Amino acid sequence: MPPVVWINGPFGVGKTHTAYALHVRTPGSFVFDPEEIGYTLRRLTPPEQRHTDFQEHPLWAAFVVDTLVETVRLAAGPVIVPMTLSDSARFGVVMNALRARGVDFRHFTLLAPPGVVRARLRQRLEGRDSWAGRQVEDRLRSLSAPQFGHHLNTLGKTVDELAEEIAAALHLPTISPNEPAWRRRWRVTWAHRR
Repeated sequence: MPPVVWINGPFGVGKTHTAYALHVRTPGSFVFDPEEIGYTLRRLTPPEQRHTDFQEHPLWAAFVVDTLVETVRLAAGPVIVPMTLSDSARFGVVMNALRARGVDFRHFTLLAPPGVVRARLRQRLEGRDSWAGRQVEDRLRSLSAPQFGHHLNTLGKTVDELAEEIAAALHLPTISPNEPAWRRRWRVTWAHRR
């Protein structure tokens, strides 16, 4: 069964870009975004019962775990999950539930100084007063805890370098995103035959 590779970190640190950089290098991989489950739960919940953070919805963690388990069962390669998950209790629930169901759960947390994260949020047109901007210090503080290790400092690194670092830590067979399509297909086929 392929692993779940959870890429954690504060909003704006580069999780999604890193996830897709890893995806294009990793044969058979799939990017799974739990935000979609959160948006669905928000739409299906009466307005007066909605949470600002959809992870607080009582069904969110259970739905993420159930959907991830099924996705891993169907996937040909690693399932990459770019998602901020900084509440230690909720993180424990998700991680333990996945492992209890036989999922190989691997976790990486991307970190950067607050000023760098804020600058990246501004590039996304989110200012200091946006919901994500107001979370920066608290999320960085929470995610710096040992429970959220393997920590990767993103300062001065490209998303490609971070993707390579994650792939190397997991011993994933990778392909260059710049290879011609015919060569990528050949390498993917060869990797699956081994």
